[in-house]
Amino acid sequence: MRLLCALGLFLALLHVTSCLLIGAFNIQCFGDRKSQDNVVMNIIKEIVLRYDIILIQEVRCNHDLSVPHRLLALVNQDSPQFSYIVSEPLPLGPDTRKERYLFLYRHQKVAVTGCFQYDEGKRGVFDRPPFVVQFSSTETDVEEFVLIPIHTSPLTAAQAAKEGKISTVEQLNALVDVVEEAKLKWTNDNIMVLGDFNAGSRYVGDDDWKNIRLRANTNFHWLIDDNVDTTMAEKPIQAHDRIVVTTEMEKGVVAGSAAVFDFIKAYSPKEAKKVSDHFPVEVEVAPPKTGQKRPHSDDSSKTPKKSKP
Repeated sequence: MRLLCALGLFLALLHVTSCLLIGAFNIQCFGDRKSQDNVVMNIIKEIVLRYDIILIQEVRCNHDLSVPHRLLALVNQDSPQFSYIVSEPLPLGPDTRKERYLFLYRHQKVAVTGCFQYDEGKRGVFDRPPFVVQFSSTETDVEEFVLIPIHTSPLTAAQAAKEGKISTVEQLNALVDVVEEAKLKWTNDNIMVLGDFNAGSRYVGDDDWKNIRLRANTNFHWLIDDNVDTTMAEKPIQAHDRIVVTTEMEKGVVAGSAAVFDFIKAYSPKEAKKVSDHFPVEVEVAPPKTGQKRPHSDDSSKTPKKSKP
């Protein structure tokens, strides 16, 4: 259940407003087999229902949208609350193994106002280029904000050189370019980058951080610390999954709210371990300071992959 924020101002009545909870979850190999496992899907359903917006990574459905459709039908089974927007299969191009970025969101609280697929051409840095989405919400102090999802390839510099690929550090460094493109497109500096950065010590060494602009630039704030364990049974602790916000976006988040959600403890440990080897990371966005909701409309003309119940 979502935590409640502090009591709002007295107007005519005492008004209690909930924060907007945003999460990012790498569901390991989330394809047809897993999406047809009722036990696993019911746990995923409970996790999704925790959030107002959740980014899901490792969605494997190259030729159809059966996996997102199954999940949407399940979370809306009791009450039609959620819509989704999903990327094309990534990477763009002829590769056979592809994944999608999937956002599910409560359409009564959140609207999609724009999206674009970041495209670097044939030889880009990212295996899974970000699918950038701009949201507005009636429930947040920030009128519109941009979410940039990322799932990097886990490669050290030595591994990348050997395989002729791009290292995790280089991919993380390039995220600043995605942020800049989103700023220019929407003239919006309320930006959050979230997902599986693979930013643990296994792929990012102590000396690597100075080469990552997203870390070195003081306009970016890393809300999940380096010593936080976001995966299961990895030694030493690996903070792979992260949430990073711009200075403007940081003003709109609830201080200290960024955390890892340990669904193993929350649900049946034996069955929950089948869901993923990652935990969701999450953060709360504060409600309007006045306690007043703003109207919003979902511009479906900009979001062709969005589905509503």
